Amino acid sequence: MHRFTIMTCNVGNGRARPESLTRALNGCGADLIGIQELSDGQALAVSQGLAMEYPFQVMYPGGFAGKALISRFPITASEQLFLSKERPDLKTTVDFEDCELTFLIAHPPPPRPHWSGARFDTDTWNEIVTLSNMAAENPPTVLIGDFNLIDRRKEYFYIRSLGLKDAFREGGKKRGYTLPKRIGPWKRFIWLNRLLSGFPLFPLLRVDYIWYTPPIQCERAWVGPDTGSDHLPVLATLSLS
Repeated sequence: MHRFTIMTCNVGNGRARPESLTRALNGCGADLIGIQELSDGQALAVSQGLAMEYPFQVMYPGGFAGKALISRFPITASEQLFLSKERPDLKTTVDFEDCELTFLIAHPPPPRPHWSGARFDTDTWNEIVTLSNMAAENPPTVLIGDFNLIDRRKEYFYIRSLGLKDAFREGGKKRGYTLPKRIGPWKRFIWLNRLLSGFPLFPLLRVDYIWYTPPIQCERAWVGPDTGSDHLPVLATLSLS
């Protein structure tokens, strides 16, 4: 039996200050941390500041497209998946000595305004479908990230229909809201953005997920500490027979 704790963390394309971010990640207790919206400065701080605690690291910084996995377990393979023109996803393999775990980190673009309501465009929907099926067809797999997706949309139920489990739904308490913790960056009114960007808010949406396939099981899940980003992280303790 392998027991491990996973975190998914959208670091806000530089919004989480490097020193605050490394301090929060170092104290979170996770064995594997999947990161989205990783900037160059954040990547440098994490790679240098957490090299001892997380000796196995795969990083593709790039702002909104940036992703990384840092791990206490060996990472034996990694590749970018260019399912999205804007934001490549990250696929890795983690070695647990007697078995391997596939680890997918995703960040599909948000829904776009439409006369019938916000909708994912065709490319984004295909990205979600491909990632979900890739996970479902290759157990054991963990699929994590900021999906820009609340748990009342049809896309959420599609992922569940494939047999993937939502860790917070299985082992979490309360509502698990993660967004918005802070106001996002505005191109206009820079002075107002600087004034308000550090002011913490009360999140009202759950858009950050840890999905997993059998034979993985969830023991518990929870919302993590404030890293300085506009998202709160999500953690889950999982077990793998």
